[in-house]
Amino acid sequence: MLHKKFIVLIASILMTIGVVTIVSPVLAGNTSQTYWHNVYRIWSPYDHTPARRKETKSAYYNKTNHIKISGNYIVIWAALYDGRDISGGHRYKSYKGQVTNLWNNAVERYKKGVQVRIDSKRVANGWADGVWSPDTK
Repeated sequence: MLHKKFIVLIASILMTIGVVTIVSPVLAGNTSQTYWHNVYRIWSPYDHTPARRKETKSAYYNKTNHIKISGNYIVIWAALYDGRDISGGHRYKSYKGQVTNLWNNAVERYKKGVQVRIDSKRVANGWADGVWSPDTK
């Protein structure tokens, strides 16, 4: 009898560990960083990151690594995969080396798994690059 209780206890612990291992990455969201490189021209001032799936109600993460443009900044905001604005009017000046957490309401309005991107603008000739993720930890 004691042997059966011990086996049930061990099985319960192993199942709990398995569930926690499976659920933990889902709770963390889509936080791996993706490289982006945007080009701006006076006649074509808009660009965007590649689209990715958004899993949580967290902010987007962006780090601008390099900027080769007059004024040394770009303006960024949260958008859906097709460019629809989900920033709630929040715009951010992003400078070289700066980390920005972008406000958005993507999951609240379009559900978990929606494809999103970061849109950007600079009316000047030049480029910028960095990394981003749809979710923050």
